[in-house]
Amino acid sequence: MSKRVLLSGATGLIGGELMLILAARGVYSTAVVRAADAGQARQRLLDRLQKSVLWKPEFAEMVSAEAGDIVHPQFGLSDAVLKSADVILHSAASTSFKADAGVYPINIQAAEQFAGILQGLAPSQRGFFVGTAAVTTEPRGVVTEDMPFAGYANDYIRSKRDAETLLRATGAPFVSLRPGIVLSRGIDDAKLARNMLWSIPVMAELGDVPLDPHARLDFAPVDFIASAFAEMLLKDTLQHDCYHVSTGEDSMTFKALADELTLTMPGIGKLNMRGRDFVPQPKFARQRWMFEALQPYLPFLTADAVFSNARLRAEIGPAAVAPAPISYLGELLGAFSLSDAVRQMYTP
Repeated sequence: MSKRVLLSGATGLIGGELMLILAARGVYSTAVVRAADAGQARQRLLDRLQKSVLWKPEFAEMVSAEAGDIVHPQFGLSDAVLKSADVILHSAASTSFKADAGVYPINIQAAEQFAGILQGLAPSQRGFFVGTAAVTTEPRGVVTEDMPFAGYANDYIRSKRDAETLLRATGAPFVSLRPGIVLSRGIDDAKLARNMLWSIPVMAELGDVPLDPHARLDFAPVDFIASAFAEMLLKDTLQHDCYHVSTGEDSMTFKALADELTLTMPGIGKLNMRGRDFVPQPKFARQRWMFEALQPYLPFLTADAVFSNARLRAEIGPAAVAPAPISYLGELLGAFSLSDAVRQMYTP
């Protein structure tokens, strides 16, 4: 019998693509969506799915939605809905890097409710939690899943660290999937396209920036991430309970990335990478605002951490190999202007 997947976060970046990939494989999935009723939940879900190049009208029969809320007991779902799923994935999260966004309490409350769901699963059911590879960004170099939490942490990263700790403390089995930086290839949404990438034209406009040209950055498009998730969710057994879903050792250096973008983004030629310890001296108010907006992101851009995907490759083989950045970065960066990027930096 084919598996049925229940997930949170389907109106976000990864969850929506995952539902479409599952539908293409003939797998039914149900999303828990924050809404007043089932009708509104389904409309919100369809609005998100229809933004994707993966959408096909026939997929509407393969997806469903339940009104709920991840901070409520059992995510606001009935016992019947929870028992109907073979796999339950908690992907929803507040991801803002803003210090006053209230990210931490929301994500921890959701983890507490998911802990209750995990403890109530039948032996035949399996639970998955979406974390982030950034829970470990030190030491620099290749980071493996068995390394302890370390490195810089804003409220979002702290919430992911503490959520995993909380879930492990329950003793209930689950698998943690930790993606690196996820980019929105294939989704018709300018705001999602600017996510993280807004920093590239902003840094190019600034010129001198505290980046190491030889440092590597681990990022991948959302369709690759979601496809890897699908492979993992549909496997009957897994060797480990934690996986990086990342580009891994194939991650590019900043210099190689800039060289690739030269043809599609000539302005990147103004980017002067002065090293991780460089302290900029803004001359104008606009420059000062740009540097201030970059501050929450610089610890990740300068971490020089590569999240090994050896475990993932051992589990799913070639499906764990991320596509070359040149195949999609130019298109994503072309979806917004410098002025768009500047607007985005005020609301990261």
